[in-house]
Amino acid sequence: METLFQAPILKSLSKASSSKALTAGLAAATHLHLPVAIWRLPNETTTHLLISLQPTRKYHRMPLDDLRKGFVFAPFDLVHQKGLFLPGDIILSFKQKKWEVIIDNEAPLMLRKQWEELFQKYLAATEKTVYHTIPQTDSIKHDYRELVARCVEAIHQHRFEKIVPAREVSFPLPEGFDIISTFLNLSEAYPSAFASMVSTPETGTWMGASPEILIAQENNTFITTALAATQPYVEGKDLKDTAWTQKEIEEQAMVSRYIINCFKKIRLRDFHEKGPRTVKAGHLLHLKTTFEVDMKQTNFSELSAVMLELLHPTSAVAGMPKQEAIAFLEKHENMDRQFYSGFLGPVHMEEKSHLYVNLRCMQIDKTTTKLYAGAGVTADSFPEHEFLETEMKFQTMLNIFSPKP
Repeated sequence: METLFQAPILKSLSKASSSKALTAGLAAATHLHLPVAIWRLPNETTTHLLISLQPTRKYHRMPLDDLRKGFVFAPFDLVHQKGLFLPGDIILSFKQKKWEVIIDNEAPLMLRKQWEELFQKYLAATEKTVYHTIPQTDSIKHDYRELVARCVEAIHQHRFEKIVPAREVSFPLPEGFDIISTFLNLSEAYPSAFASMVSTPETGTWMGASPEILIAQENNTFITTALAATQPYVEGKDLKDTAWTQKEIEEQAMVSRYIINCFKKIRLRDFHEKGPRTVKAGHLLHLKTTFEVDMKQTNFSELSAVMLELLHPTSAVAGMPKQEAIAFLEKHENMDRQFYSGFLGPVHMEEKSHLYVNLRCMQIDKTTTKLYAGAGVTADSFPEHEFLETEMKFQTMLNIFSPKP
């Protein structure tokens, strides 16, 4: 059961800007060591703030059909690390310049009252934003071009079709950094991306603007996408005039074939395929193919949960063949991806679930931000080109800071 918040919370919110309310909600949750998720779906204007009054639930296999309304945050490596589910005990939604606030009546009453009191306090305060932080390990220093060259060599030895190595870089946060202002900058800068911030005592704070759906379920429709290939967007140029190299076309086709093979494994033949087509994600362009399935027509109500387990991690973030590519990366990548290239998003919200691959993301602590990016390597890859592709992807996040780190 759910209910709308009563006065005086709604009365206070009616006078609060979205920035102020998000800051107060995050601060109150951080003070009580509670998990928080903030997000805005692609091409929408509603910003959501979720507070979980219960400990996060942790899973190696995310039981999508058994979860209630909430938010999922899962790592790249679900074998050795667990994914988190944040129950939606309190959800604030800023829609059409008005706040809607819903609570779950089964949420712990004492914690709820504590959060409400602190929320009121922080709404009236002008303190700097606080958020969950954990100590970060130092960024691994390695030559990414050398790693790409090693990947290309392995592909030429016919061990792989594709490998997706990643790298990380750290920057000091700019003076006067405010995390909510930064999130709102990100949301405004990339309206077609899934803008998100997750802050929990276990994971610290992550922020990102992902262009890639892993799975979505809207009523009886299942959706997934194949997104690959990258080039910079030229302002004013018609997307229809975009030229792609054979390497980029084949890289995207591999991801599409991977999805179709997952459908074949469960003997699903009735799906609709659209693309590939050129799409813009911030200042970058990608090739995208969308797959849709009518779950009612195919009589496959568990499709989303089954495909989530089959798809993650996709060939777009690991390689092909997948398990062999993951083993290669574990040996040579020399970094812990943590939640980079994992998945995240709201589930069972108004009979809809949206999970995105955690790309274009960063982990933020008190003084630094760590950025993650990868590039798809095939037989035709050049180390310098792939290095520059990761630099472009880092810029997606660096552009939202004012001033830049």
